[in-house]
Amino acid sequence: MASAEPNDIIELYPDGDRKWAQDFNIAMWWKDLNDSQCAAELSTALETIHDSGQSAEELFGDATEFGEGRAYARLTPQQLADSEMPINSSVLLLSGFGLVVGLLCAGFGTLIGFRDGWTSNSWHFWQLAALSAGTGIALSGHLWWFYRLKGKFARSWVLGFSGIAVSIAAAVLIAVLGGEEAMPLPNWLAPVLGVALGIGVFWLPWNEEPATVRGDAYAFTDPEAWFAETTRLLRGRYGMRSREAASALEPAREHWSNMSKDDGGASITQEFGTPGEFAIGLSVNTGTALKRRWLLRRMLPLVSVCLFSFSTVPEVIAPDRSGWDIFFAVCLLIFAAVTLYELRPVNRAEYVESKLAERRAQARGLEDGRDE
Repeated sequence: MASAEPNDIIELYPDGDRKWAQDFNIAMWWKDLNDSQCAAELSTALETIHDSGQSAEELFGDATEFGEGRAYARLTPQQLADSEMPINSSVLLLSGFGLVVGLLCAGFGTLIGFRDGWTSNSWHFWQLAALSAGTGIALSGHLWWFYRLKGKFARSWVLGFSGIAVSIAAAVLIAVLGGEEAMPLPNWLAPVLGVALGIGVFWLPWNEEPATVRGDAYAFTDPEAWFAETTRLLRGRYGMRSREAASALEPAREHWSNMSKDDGGASITQEFGTPGEFAIGLSVNTGTALKRRWLLRRMLPLVSVCLFSFSTVPEVIAPDRSGWDIFFAVCLLIFAAVTLYELRPVNRAEYVESKLAERRAQARGLEDGRDE
C-alpha cells in the first residue's frame, strides 16, 4: 500500500477520518516529505486506526501537529540539510538572475519605446555600464553566499572577488569607451533581448548537482576527516565562526580521545553518526550565528539602496525633475523605512527563537528516526 499515491490512500480512510488524513498529508508535504514518504506514513496511520477501532483524532491528536512530528522523524539527514538551503542549485541562482534582468530589460525597454519611439536611440553606454556592474556584483555576491552556505569557502571567495573585479572592469571599460553617448541600437531591441533572456534561462542545463559522497557514513573512517567535515558543515550551513565551531566540537573531541585511550572498537561514525547528522544535533546552539545572518540579510539591501540613493538626489532636487524621479525616490524612502523598522530587536529575537525551535524539532525527529 505504501507504494500507492497519498491521495489513493486517503480515499481508503473512514469517512470521518478523511479530512484528518488530508490535513495530515498536507502537514507532511509542507515539511518537504516526498510522495512515497507521505504514503508510507498514511498507510501506517491507517493500519493503526483499523487495529484500534478509534478515530484518527483520538489516536494521534491534531493532524497538523502529528504530521509535523512524523515529518521530522521521516526526513533523511540530507533532506534536513537541504531545508537549511534556500537554493540548492547554482543553476537555479543563475536562472533567477537571468529572469530578473530579462524582466527589467523588457519592462523598461517597453516603457522607453512608447515614450521616445521604437526606432530612436535612447539607451546610453553609461546605462549599459551600470547594468553590467550592478548585475555582475549582485550575482558574484550571491554566488559567494551560496557556496559559503555549502561550505565551499575557497570557491566562494574566488568566485566572489573575481566576479566583482571583472564586473567593475567591464563597466569601467564600457563607460570609458562609450562615455555618455547613445548606443547605436533602436529602442525596440531592449525588450526583445529582455524577453529572449527571460525565456532562455529555462534552457539552462537543469541537471541536479551530484550528491557528494562525503556525507556517507563509510566515508569518514579517519576521525580527523570526520571532525574537519563537521566543522565545515557548522561553519557553512549553520554560520558558525571557526572558534565557535571548535568550541561546539570540543566535548566530542574529548569524548573520542577518551574512547581511543580505552581502545574502543567502535568507529567514529558508529559513535556520533555521520558529520551531517551530528551537525544537525549541534544546530540547536546556533543562536549567535542566526543573529548575524539575520542582521546581514537586512543590512546589505539597505546599504545598497542607500548607496544607490546618492545618485538619485541630483535628479530629485533638479528643477526639471519628472514624476518618475519623485516616485522612485519615494519608493526608496519607503523601502529604507520598512527595513529600519524590521531591524527592531524584538523581530530579531522572534526570528531566532522560531528558527531554533525548528532546528530542535529536526534534531528530535532525527533521534526518533534512529530509534524506529
